[in-house]
Amino acid sequence: MDKMKEMIQKIKIDKLVTFCKNNARYFGAVAVFIAIVLLLAFGLNGTASEKDPMAGAYQNYEEDDNEEVTKLIKSYLKNYAAGDVETLKTIATPISDAEVSYIQFYSQYIEKYQKVKVYTKRGVTKDSYLCSVYLQIKFKDIDTPVAGLDFFYVQTDEKGKLYINNVYGSFNQANGEFDMDTEVSALIATFEQQPDVLALQAEVQKECNEAMLADEKLNSFVNGTLQQGIAKWATDYKAAVAQAAEEAAAAKKAEEEAAKKAEEEAKAAEEAKKQEEQEKANATKKIATDKINVRDAAENGNKIGQLEKGQEVTCYAIENGWAKIDYNGTKAYVKADFLTDATSGNDQTSSANTDNTANQSGKEITLSNTVNVRESMSETASKVAVAYAGEPLTIIQEYAEGWSKVRYNNKEGYCKTEFLK
Repeated sequence: MDKMKEMIQKIKIDKLVTFCKNNARYFGAVAVFIAIVLLLAFGLNGTASEKDPMAGAYQNYEEDDNEEVTKLIKSYLKNYAAGDVETLKTIATPISDAEVSYIQFYSQYIEKYQKVKVYTKRGVTKDSYLCSVYLQIKFKDIDTPVAGLDFFYVQTDEKGKLYINNVYGSFNQANGEFDMDTEVSALIATFEQQPDVLALQAEVQKECNEAMLADEKLNSFVNGTLQQGIAKWATDYKAAVAQAAEEAAAAKKAEEEAAKKAEEEAKAAEEAKKQEEQEKANATKKIATDKINVRDAAENGNKIGQLEKGQEVTCYAIENGWAKIDYNGTKAYVKADFLTDATSGNDQTSSANTDNTANQSGKEITLSNTVNVRESMSETASKVAVAYAGEPLTIIQEYAEGWSKVRYNNKEGYCKTEFLK
């Protein structure tokens, strides 16, 4: 390293001498240039101003000088070779999904990293580091290790703990997934152009080339198998990302459609509720003027029962000649032409059954038989109550069909007239 420092110093001094000889008549300019070179010289001696964020690039390399930095990077390389992404995330941040995939792919070829040497210079701040890392990669099933050179930018977090800022790692520099700070990027660019950095790069490249020439299997693997594997990984990952995006888009669309459908159903339910409340408010009592079929829908609905002549029903609405009624607790439909208002129906049936109704309507009797009080004039209609013999019952109206409307225990319903005599 001392020879390297001397070489860098000599390059700077030779440049200064040449400049002075060629530009003697520009004395003032030469004086400014000398001041700049002196500043660079101080930087090479490791004494550049700590307030200058670019000063670290001009410092001398320090080899394994910081034990904590060296330990951090060796830990990173060990876990990288093992493909242990979760541990890597505690050492380096951020690590994108793409890099996670790449690490898992690439680590399958690596047996270990060995002979690691960490060369450091100061970063933008005094507690950050520019790190050139020499290493040898021992690939699985390949006898000869190959030299490599990687770069890390190490910083100190709020708790004083060192970590690798992976924004400036080789993967992100190649793929640009995260935005880089312009000041740090400028420092790294300047750092990479320094003679000692370039000299180390050349030295590593030479060692790598020699290993390739010495081991054909290594050369074939690095320039063939590995490159093909990387190309396939890139293609497969791109396809997987595209498929995931399509699936996410489809899932989002399905979610939006489901939400829209739920909203429409909720709106329809609200409208139906309002309609039902309105129908109940407008409901009237109707009486069947003849025996008629009850259907589950207007027009071509299926037959679900019948109304007997004179049977009273609740009618909610009449539309297009069809009446919507309550039939045993279910909404059903009958032809409106066969219904009349309950008052009209009472008048008609009363006149048709003068002998029976004149004496019995509005009369309270004491039952001599136990009778069923039903919801409508049908022996299959639901029971409203059971009236027992000896109990009082009021006859509200008698009908020619053999049924009477009655009131029993404050409940209204229908009983067979023959059991009320």
